[in-house]
Amino acid sequence: MDEAWYDDDAGTLVRPYTITGGRIPSKHSRLDRATQVVTVQPRPPAPRLELTPEHRTILDVCRRPASVAELGARLAQPLGVVRVLCSDLLDHGVVHVHSPTATVSHDVLKKVLDGLCRL
Repeated sequence: MDEAWYDDDAGTLVRPYTITGGRIPSKHSRLDRATQVVTVQPRPPAPRLELTPEHRTILDVCRRPASVAELGARLAQPLGVVRVLCSDLLDHGVVHVHSPTATVSHDVLKKVLDGLCRL
């Protein structure tokens, strides 16, 4: 093997599809980067899901609400991987999620634009 493909400082490299098993988030969960994830308290019995170290980290971090983006940074994983892992936990009822509303009225946008123009 060509040693140029390896870096001792990088440590073990695990491809994202290895962590997710090639899965995608479940259809019923729409998780964007701003979605807040929080562990259900008190924590229900262990899910029938085999928890990976990444799942456990999410459960620990989400004792307080954390966004999907924060979890991605904390796990050093792409958002797609975090979405799959959070979706697993959501499917097993051990986390709650809350997505901020994305609808903004035309009047609010007009006021923002007017305010920016005045600057």
